[in-house]
Amino acid sequence: METLLPRVESIKLVIWDLDETFWHGTLSEEGVIPIPENIELVKQLSERGIINSIVSKNNFETAKEKLQELGIWDYFVFPAIDWSPKGILIRNIIENCQLRSPNVLFLDDNHSNLEEARFYNPKIKAHFPDFIPQMLANEALAGKVDSNLSRLKQYKILEKKHDAKKSFNDNLDFLKSSGIEIELIHKLESHKDRIHELLQRTNQLNFTKIRLDLDEVQALINSPMHKSALVKVKDNFGDYGIIGFYSLDSIKNSLDHFVFSCRILNLGIPQFIYAKLGFPDLKVVPDVAEELDRSTPDWIDERNVSDPSMPSAAQTPAKKELPLLFRGPCDYKQTLFYLQNSGFDIMQETNYVTENIPSYPTHTNTLIDAIRLTTAQKKRILAVKDIPFFDKHYYDTSALETNAEYIVMALETDYHQHLYRHKDSDIKLALGKREGVLTEAANHPSLVHYFKERGAAHLGTKALVNFSINFTHIGLISPEEFYQNLCTIRTLIPAYKKLILINAPTPPPGHEQRYEIMNQMVDDFIENNENTQLVDLRKLTNTTIFSDNGSKNFNRKTYLEIASLLLEQLPDASNESVSKNISPFLVFKNEIRMRYLVTKSFLRKNVWMKIKRFNLLLALELYLEDGLAEIILSCKFIIF
Repeated sequence: METLLPRVESIKLVIWDLDETFWHGTLSEEGVIPIPENIELVKQLSERGIINSIVSKNNFETAKEKLQELGIWDYFVFPAIDWSPKGILIRNIIENCQLRSPNVLFLDDNHSNLEEARFYNPKIKAHFPDFIPQMLANEALAGKVDSNLSRLKQYKILEKKHDAKKSFNDNLDFLKSSGIEIELIHKLESHKDRIHELLQRTNQLNFTKIRLDLDEVQALINSPMHKSALVKVKDNFGDYGIIGFYSLDSIKNSLDHFVFSCRILNLGIPQFIYAKLGFPDLKVVPDVAEELDRSTPDWIDERNVSDPSMPSAAQTPAKKELPLLFRGPCDYKQTLFYLQNSGFDIMQETNYVTENIPSYPTHTNTLIDAIRLTTAQKKRILAVKDIPFFDKHYYDTSALETNAEYIVMALETDYHQHLYRHKDSDIKLALGKREGVLTEAANHPSLVHYFKERGAAHLGTKALVNFSINFTHIGLISPEEFYQNLCTIRTLIPAYKKLILINAPTPPPGHEQRYEIMNQMVDDFIENNENTQLVDLRKLTNTTIFSDNGSKNFNRKTYLEIASLLLEQLPDASNESVSKNISPFLVFKNEIRMRYLVTKSFLRKNVWMKIKRFNLLLALELYLEDGLAEIILSCKFIIF
């Protein structure tokens, strides 16, 4: 165990300027052009548990309307959009979020705004927009997988409380009206990960700052000398979940651990627990955001789980979502939508975009290496510069750490993704989709064009030549090696966890034999291994649409059918949290959702941009007589 602060100050909040930062142009003047990559970045940060906010000199309602039009408004908390000095607005947001300035990143295109932010908020990270493409790969922004956006929801609760608090003149009156209620959890075995997270990541309300690894957490839970509990909190504004942990040495009557999430800052929770424990000895390691004394807050109630008048989750049929890990292509998100609304808490490991280039780390070979390779081996590969379709998160997986008892793997990536061997280490990388073999010089012009179109100019001919020097093309995984990989994964994943495999659908033209053999390998594996089941997409006919490059998509009905097939393999209906039948309303809800997304995409790509171009041409005609048109015309295609 160690009593040290974390070496890297993680970013927990990103504050965006709007004009010439989040989007191109000035909203109050010529109008703006959205930057799709920034919109996607805000969503990806949210799925890492990193909060986003806004500080912009604009009209609030106009900016809100534009952000709603882009479908991104609800991803921001405490937006400060007015004409006040930005440094003070930033300070207010940090206070409202109950964070520290070292854990905040501010993005702005104006140098004086960045300096003002640093003046009012010492140690804040303040950067120009050219830092944006580097953000997802930055260690401080690694975050933690939060596909359900639980952290964003918690900050929405804080936002709601902040608005309600404005109607109270006295803070104590506000607290007494809030209905704050705590519950202590003493059965800790299933909460080891949460205890570990609180001890490792929390600083502001971590009174002892003693870090433990998972083995030490387990030993602490099993210790007969310690009385330990997790703290769960809710109030009239929402449920905060598990936000605290303490461990009391009953021999010495001293607290070894006393730690709380900053989300409950200024509610009096630590003081209430400290008083409840009888004010035991506590060696506080500074700095801590709240001081403790000998008082007992009277605005907090304890929920007694043994009290029939206050039933707990264990005593009532309250629906608890079952954790499930999905690993596979992101086009299955429509299927996952149905599962998420049928009683499952889904952790997703799918392809993603970094610096405008997609990564596809869902090959069986990638999963095995993510688990088996040492940190030194991974660093050796990461040290090779400009590997296409690859970044520092390529080896990220929660397959072993997750508490999910159901692991779903869609295997199609193995059917078409090419492998490359690192010449110095023999480590294999599965890279790309169907863009062409990376080491063949004949493919380099088309690959460079592809990278340039996506805004990844760093992946030019030089990068491809360097990749060819370091790597050898192997080709597709053999059916035999694919089968062996499945066997290896089954041995790596605990036997009690159910492994559900999704085979490949109708193959693209010319690949029928390959897909047939690979699907047969999956069949053989299922037959020879216990606690392993198949979602067989061969049962579905005439459902696959192929693009020019061979990429596939399903129609919406098919995603629904796949969800139904999955539910057949998941827990039986005796688990009340799981709905085995997808309701017509949920189908209707998804249909509306998808129609909205398609319409929004169409309007943005085909209408909005054409209107913008048309307005530009009209403007150019006004300048023809002055001789400026030629200058502007020469750069219009760069602008748009």
